[in-house]
Amino acid sequence: MAVGLLGLWARRLLAATAMRGLPAVHVRWESTASRTVVAPPAITGKRPREPTIRWQEDPDPEDENLYEKNPDSHGYDKNPVVDLWNMRVVFFFGFSIVLVLGSTFVAYLPDYRMREWARREAERLVKYREANGLPIMESNCFDPGKIQLPEEED
Repeated sequence: MAVGLLGLWARRLLAATAMRGLPAVHVRWESTASRTVVAPPAITGKRPREPTIRWQEDPDPEDENLYEKNPDSHGYDKNPVVDLWNMRVVFFFGFSIVLVLGSTFVAYLPDYRMREWARREAERLVKYREANGLPIMESNCFDPGKIQLPEEED
């Protein structure tokens, strides 16, 4: 890749010197990796002819400017009345339906990851433990009397 870019830059440098009329050194560079040969152009000093451009009228009459007929055009239709109603329908559905009803839908989605349920359950357990005289939190997650440990071997 780098060898190809080096060859490209060498060609551009040689072309730039030839275009400016500077004396170009006749250097021939040959790459062993990509087998690229860079040499100065054989014809120096000649510039390619610029193509002549002739003015031609557009044969398609359907490419007319809609803003000349309707300066308030929104780009939906050629008819100004249809264009205005299409714009109103697009903005009604775009703002009223998508933004308002979409945000209402997102706001009333169910409890995400059950965070509200976890808080209600914790409050219920705290009230139950306070009413029964139990500590609010215990250091043991499980009843230690129910855990069976293996016998110690000495």
